[in-house]
Amino acid sequence: MATIGTGGWVTVAEYSTEQPAYIACGMLRSHGIEANVGADRMSTLYGAGSTWAPVTLNVPADRAEEAAVLLKEYGDS
Repeated sequence: MATIGTGGWVTVAEYSTEQPAYIACGMLRSHGIEANVGADRMSTLYGAGSTWAPVTLNVPADRAEEAAVLLKEYGDS
């Protein structure tokens, strides 16, 4: 489910590590949807990859529904 972000962007997915978030971000971009990963690098513990804060995947609000469908279709949500 999308949550409202700032500047007209919404969070369409959350991940426990950056790698799957960046893979999903690339997939959305390859389908023409602007996307960015909102990773809080300060929450990564000594580069172990695990975070105590979710890594978010964000898209413009007007593309959130389309992005959610693609994420589900590709198994990236």
